[in-house]
Amino acid sequence: MKTTIRAAAAVVTLIASSAVDAQQAVQWKVSDGGNGHWYRDDLTAVAQTLAARNAAAATIGGHLATVTSQAEHAFVISVAFPGGSLGLNDTWPALGGFRLAGSTQWQWVTGEPFTYAPFSPDPPQYDIAEWLMMWGQGFTPLLWWTGNGNPTLGRAIIEWSADCNSDGVVDYGQILQGQLIDADANGVPDICEVDPCPGDITDGGTVDATDLSIVLAAWGTNGQGEFQADIDGSGLVDGGDLALVLGGWGPCPE
Repeated sequence: MKTTIRAAAAVVTLIASSAVDAQQAVQWKVSDGGNGHWYRDDLTAVAQTLAARNAAAATIGGHLATVTSQAEHAFVISVAFPGGSLGLNDTWPALGGFRLAGSTQWQWVTGEPFTYAPFSPDPPQYDIAEWLMMWGQGFTPLLWWTGNGNPTLGRAIIEWSADCNSDGVVDYGQILQGQLIDADANGVPDICEVDPCPGDITDGGTVDATDLSIVLAAWGTNGQGEFQADIDGSGLVDGGDLALVLGGWGPCPE
């Protein structure tokens, strides 16, 4: 956010939401032989299609889980069933796999190769589209999968794997721990998002004389105030910030 008040409010919201997420999401730590990704058992009151659920996960920086090894499968089982069994009112959770009607090929929502496939011996239903779900024996979760031809799902496993700044650490955990700022709480660190209209200091939808006057008034300072005049984050309001204002003059892109 571009005003101090909005930024403060956004940080408060981020801290509150992160605290909730931190209680629900679990990391498969590299020190434990994992991949460093984060996973959460996600239950919604209203069932949605697999595409809608994956799109919703994307709005918080994740995707429906893509399980590509027995070790990862075992970890995801521990996330979904911390008590070791399916509850009386529980349902088997979906993963990020699907098969289109008429096809024998299963796919991951991320486009990863679908090679690990511990399906239970259910007969395939090639005439309908199916999404992938975890499965077991009675109430006991096992390293099994099955397809489900229902059009919607209410429970799924979300995975966070993005590392947008290529520092070798999954962004989601760094956001939760306060190492990276995500002011709009979309699961993507602010440093990885490009502002399409950086010269619009007042966030009014247009780069105009007001924005120019703010830069000129803060010239030679660090730009801290009601509005952030140090647009390029160099630590000093100078020609670089002026260039962003002049170069973006007029209405901001929609």
